[in-house]
Amino acid sequence: MAATVTQTMDAISQACRSRGSKYAAYSCQVVSWDDVSRGTVGGSLSCWGANITDTYLKSKDGTQLFTVRPDNWNEKLGRVTSSEVAVMSGNHVSGASPLAPVTLHDFIKSIGLYGGYAGLEQDVDLSNDALDKQCSIRFQTTFLPVSGDRGTLEFATEAYNYNTRHDDDPRNLVLLCTSQGVAVQQDGAGTKRLFHHALDEDGAIHRYWLEAERSEHKVGGQQQETEKERADALSRGKAIASVIGTKAMGTRFNVLMTIQVPLQQKREPEERSWGSDDGMWSESCCDYEEMDCDGEMDCSSVSACENRSFKQRCSPGPMKRGIANAARVSRGTEFDIWPGLGIDKPERNSSEHVTVTVVIYNTVADGIPSEADVIAAIDDLEDLYAKCSAEGTLADSTFDFMKKELTVKDAIDISTKISTQAPC
Repeated sequence: MAATVTQTMDAISQACRSRGSKYAAYSCQVVSWDDVSRGTVGGSLSCWGANITDTYLKSKDGTQLFTVRPDNWNEKLGRVTSSEVAVMSGNHVSGASPLAPVTLHDFIKSIGLYGGYAGLEQDVDLSNDALDKQCSIRFQTTFLPVSGDRGTLEFATEAYNYNTRHDDDPRNLVLLCTSQGVAVQQDGAGTKRLFHHALDEDGAIHRYWLEAERSEHKVGGQQQETEKERADALSRGKAIASVIGTKAMGTRFNVLMTIQVPLQQKREPEERSWGSDDGMWSESCCDYEEMDCDGEMDCSSVSACENRSFKQRCSPGPMKRGIANAARVSRGTEFDIWPGLGIDKPERNSSEHVTVTVVIYNTVADGIPSEADVIAAIDDLEDLYAKCSAEGTLADSTFDFMKKELTVKDAIDISTKISTQAPC
């Protein structure tokens, strides 16, 4: 019998607390802050910014899942260049096309080619050689409860960008990457569910859930498959271990990588006032030290700040220890046929850098993960951070390239998004 998500989270939290040291800095987060550009207020970090995204992980049946990561607020990050990150290309061609690795730099430089299937014009180039020398990268992991030898769970990520309200004027082009290819998507109005893409011979875009399947490989590190394993996976339409992400990641089939390429928005800002009449808050409400918003300040919209935090849920009780393995992340069942992007000729934002989020998936069959498996998963993340060109936290000067002073316009835009298109 599979453990519940809450039982799994409790086991991970207990393992991190018990081991202490660097492991205590990790926790289960049901909301992940995958921000391109975070704001500062008087030199201190804010929860808001000019390009911020909340990411949720949910199963096909709507169950809230989680990732294991360091603090959302002053998050741990690595720094890489776009030439140091690999994606698997090839699924942009109709029919069964062979997949091959390409650097992120080359992919976004030729995004018109790779994203043409989704509606981009062929000459679109979203690279910026100066900006792309510094890309932020974050590493996360998760354990999904399954049952049986080849237990599976279907899921999708959901992204809520606070800085865009229109599908024809997105804040970011979003690349969803697995070892089975790249799905070119976007943020926009409301919350966007991100799916795997595949084309049929007529060029129709079929969207699919993602599937995590239990493998026989251990938690932590890359996967090195036998020829028999590869042949079996391919015969069933499943993912195989391939080059993906940074060089240190090696070959893996248990990676889901989300890349946000910031775009230049074209709509003129709507005329709105800054004040209490429309329920907005003072900038200090978004400062970490004043999030409780005591006093006479009108902070009716600060509940949105609180949405950017993890809230512990009740546990139904203990569960026996299960068996954890690397998950084979593949295309699952079909969701629908997608008409494509709401844009055809986007332009790169001239000041913002690409951000990469790598989630490494594991399954835990018929029980909860052991402390040893949790530690192995976190050691894997720590090793990947250490092998970036730089690592640290968002508050460090190393990551000044993804911070800037929060403006009144940023706060107004965020307030408007929350009040008119609240996350669901």
